[in-house]
Amino acid sequence: MLRDRFLNIIFLIGFLFFIQVIFIIDLQVFGNRYYKTLSEGNSYKRVIVPAIRGNIVSSDSVVIATSKKYFSLFCNLDKFDITADNILNIAKIIEVDPESINQMIGDAKRNNEKEICLKNNLNIEDVSFIEENRKNFPEFDIRYQPKRYYPYEYLYSHIVGYVGKITGNELYELKIKGYSISDFVGKTGVEKSYESFLKGRNGIKYYEVDVMGNIVREVEQQNSLKKINGDDIFLSINHKLQSYVDTIFKDFQSGTVIVLDGQNGAILSLYSKPSFDPNIFITGIRNDVWEYLRTNILSPFLNRATNGLYPPGSVFKIVTFLTALQDGKADSNTFFQPCYGSIMISNRIFKCWKVHNELNLFDALVNSCDIYFYQLGMKVGVENLYSGATELGLGCLTGIDILEESKGIIPDSRFLNKKYGKNIWGMGQLANISIGQGDILVTPIQVASMFLMLANDGKFINPHVVDSVKTKKGEKVFEYKKKIKGEVKFEKKYLNLLKKALYNVVNSDDGTATLARMDKNLGYISGKTGTAENPTGEPHAWFGGIYTDKKGNNRLVVVVVIENGGHGGNDPARLTKMIVEKYLRIKNGF
Repeated sequence: MLRDRFLNIIFLIGFLFFIQVIFIIDLQVFGNRYYKTLSEGNSYKRVIVPAIRGNIVSSDSVVIATSKKYFSLFCNLDKFDITADNILNIAKIIEVDPESINQMIGDAKRNNEKEICLKNNLNIEDVSFIEENRKNFPEFDIRYQPKRYYPYEYLYSHIVGYVGKITGNELYELKIKGYSISDFVGKTGVEKSYESFLKGRNGIKYYEVDVMGNIVREVEQQNSLKKINGDDIFLSINHKLQSYVDTIFKDFQSGTVIVLDGQNGAILSLYSKPSFDPNIFITGIRNDVWEYLRTNILSPFLNRATNGLYPPGSVFKIVTFLTALQDGKADSNTFFQPCYGSIMISNRIFKCWKVHNELNLFDALVNSCDIYFYQLGMKVGVENLYSGATELGLGCLTGIDILEESKGIIPDSRFLNKKYGKNIWGMGQLANISIGQGDILVTPIQVASMFLMLANDGKFINPHVVDSVKTKKGEKVFEYKKKIKGEVKFEKKYLNLLKKALYNVVNSDDGTATLARMDKNLGYISGKTGTAENPTGEPHAWFGGIYTDKKGNNRLVVVVVIENGGHGGNDPARLTKMIVEKYLRIKNGF
């Protein structure tokens, strides 16, 4: 028994000695490099390698959004003593608002992130100071980062949009897709709508670093990941045409221009003024600059083409015209009380912009007679006008592939009852609505979509700014296909009568848009003017039209809105002709 116990003890001692020998061999032979690294103060660092965002390119091959490399300053939160004094000290050194640092730290903690990007676009003085004082800032790391760059600044800001630093809420949604706290994401426009294509996929690398934070070598790890750069977006926008629109709009303070391909809905130009430089969001916008832009009375951030809400003025007479015909309330030869410049409705005098005398329906539209359309609208009724307007796409989203789009307001009896009280409103409100005034608000893209429908014989086609998406290798991963999303219920004979009247608006001596008249050898423009009363100043001026080439093909839809621009038959009609003529020169290589 004693002998057995003694043997067990000897066996245990031998076993423990054997384990210790194995450990020493592993330490000296297999783990030599690892423990040598530790003994020298070395460690491993995980670094996210940001994908380079895809370019955005115009239809005539001009790059309008790309990426450049900047120095960025990162902070390792595991090495940073997060105190109020330390945050203030760092904020002072790198000239960053301490509140923004606190926000970044909070977002990082909530999303289990180990590092934050303190500052982008470091200048050479910042880099030199941090490198010279590396011992004092072991938590800092300077890296090259790809950052967005918009070479044409304000010209495309409402189409392309802009990117900004990811927020905590955005990271919470996107972390599963490989985003990190230091990423930038699309905030508006194409940058936002096509984010999934543009972003690409971040990579992950591991580096061995010494005690000073200097990289010793790259280390392959199981979790290493190769970055995939973002895809390139190719727009339908023509750079020459967009630049030309900017040039001819220089004398106007605010407004918008939309030019569509009349057959497939591709947007050739989308211009909104005033605008802003999207580059200011890349390197960090100053609070005073942000406040100025945000509170500016002219609203430079507003995309007037898709989000601008305006009374359409006489452009809305198209709705009243078609609805009256479809509902049997009038025909082309219907007459009402002649226009002597004014009419009494509900104990109030309603005026016309000139004296037209006696007109039928067709000539009333060509001459844009308010007195005629007051009477016609009261006969049609508010519910039918509402149905006719929404049937034509007003008050509805067009489906444009830019996410920022407003619906507007097309009033019906429920809306009027809520605003004015049941049975309080009357024929006065209805008369105003009939000519596109009062409580009605539409967006220019809705009006462009309506004219696009007319150009395609009643078929609604989605307007779009993106034609295709390609990988860096040139492989097409997305192509926008023409989308017919429905057809209006108005009879073809009424649509044809309308188009004939719109032709006369421009090309007859009685029309209100003779300034849009072209040389007949080039084709012709047909359309409708609008002069929308504005309580804060001069009326807003509208023109919406269709350019038809000499072969009879509807080539372009053009909508021009000039805020405080006066009569739609003046500058908007004139600019439309200029835009069409420029389009023809571009098409012919000039």
